[in-house]
Amino acid sequence: MTTQEQIFCDRWLRCIVVSALSFLQLPLAGATIQTDALVLPNQKVQARSALLVDAKSGKVLFQRNPAEALPPASTVKLLTALLVYERTHLKGEVVVQKSDTLVEPSRIPLRTGETVPVKTLVQALLIGSDNDSALALARHAGGSVEKFVMLMNARARELGCTGSMFKNPNGLPAPGQVTTAYDLLKIFQAAMAVPELREICRTPSITLQTAAGRQTLKNHNKLLGVYPGMGPAKTGWTFRSKHTFAASATRDGHELQLILLHSANKWADAKMLFDFGFEQFRREGNGTPPN
Repeated sequence: MTTQEQIFCDRWLRCIVVSALSFLQLPLAGATIQTDALVLPNQKVQARSALLVDAKSGKVLFQRNPAEALPPASTVKLLTALLVYERTHLKGEVVVQKSDTLVEPSRIPLRTGETVPVKTLVQALLIGSDNDSALALARHAGGSVEKFVMLMNARARELGCTGSMFKNPNGLPAPGQVTTAYDLLKIFQAAMAVPELREICRTPSITLQTAAGRQTLKNHNKLLGVYPGMGPAKTGWTFRSKHTFAASATRDGHELQLILLHSANKWADAKMLFDFGFEQFRREGNGTPPN
């Protein structure tokens, strides 16, 4: 190789290296912040699947495996409540049948033959995560639990959910019952677009008078009234699904929506991710989501 050829090769290699380094330093257009960018001191997001978005723009602020199909647990009840609302507008009463009561765990519990307003059962469903209320509402609104589940899956498809399959209206373990963070966000957004359901999901507690007596059901969202700006949410947990969560929080006029699936600790994950999201707006300083 001649001296001139060697000089040309050296310059060519230097150009390649400089170009590669420059490319690595540039943010990718439309890129989202990945897990490794969200490591706080001695802390990491524990959820197997997570999705954090700016409610106004739809901008994804954080995601981890948002298309992975995982058990939803009681977050299923958001779809149950949405479908019941669309078919009843929370009007009418439900006569409880024995089949409605054959489920555990139960928060009330319902008694065969008693009559309960639809709205009361929806409140028990979303605030107390009551499982027999889910069955009674499904039978009442769908004609049978089986028909209601078919309606749930049809409604989910209408919302654009492509990775979900629902097998019951309460989220108790069932083979093949799964959702994704993408899908659950769509369901959460549809449910929260209904003012009555949004209000129920951010209600701290409700006192019910049923055949089982007068009792108070507390909202399962432990961050409600504790985390600044915490809004409506629906929790879930089973041994197989671990912690699941669909929630929103608002601070300084910015609403963030969060989905967590298969988390070891949804409370820690939620606080960490909401804090992270609001910090991006604070740093931006002009009220727009970060690029």
